[in-house]
Amino acid sequence: MLVDNYTLSLFLFSVSMVATPGPANIILLNAGSQFGFKQSLPFVFGIILSKQIIIWPIGLGILTIFDFFPNFIDLIKIISSSYIIWLAWKLSKFKITNGKSLMKAPSFIYGLPVHPTNPKAWAMVTVSFSNFTNPDHSLIISTLIVAIIFIIVQLFFHNLWCFFGDQLKKKFQHTKYEIWLMRFLSLLMLSSLILLFLN
Repeated sequence: MLVDNYTLSLFLFSVSMVATPGPANIILLNAGSQFGFKQSLPFVFGIILSKQIIIWPIGLGILTIFDFFPNFIDLIKIISSSYIIWLAWKLSKFKITNGKSLMKAPSFIYGLPVHPTNPKAWAMVTVSFSNFTNPDHSLIISTLIVAIIFIIVQLFFHNLWCFFGDQLKKKFQHTKYEIWLMRFLSLLMLSSLILLFLN
């Protein structure tokens, strides 16, 4: 069966990673606050597709990676953690944009490099294959399952983060709560490190 305990665990893991603050979500939060939700949709879909650029090469070549680089996951976790800590610090000082931006919203193409250059994305996809795929499935089937689950989860949560940014601009800009909201989000981002090292 394609839907089993591995698939359910993979779904829950992907939700825990995609839903929590991370580089991609913070970029989408920023885009929503600057350009609005509707104008940022092409950018959102570009980011969603960009994770597939990671998923398929890792999925189809995962055994080779582990054979030649047994510490690959640990290295990715260290790099990702350092980046997330730095981003959390930046987020704690983030301020919602003031006024209308003179720039156009980023296009679909600008979303494509987001996940390939995102250490957290590499870590979560690698952990997905190493911990949450059925060993009885072929590499193609396992990769297809991971790809579909991440698309479904990203469609909901990446759009939600972008919409959240749009709402932040309307409700919190120039209020005393703005800085505390950003600090809370930075703490949420740091909490994602717990899940990263538990897997």
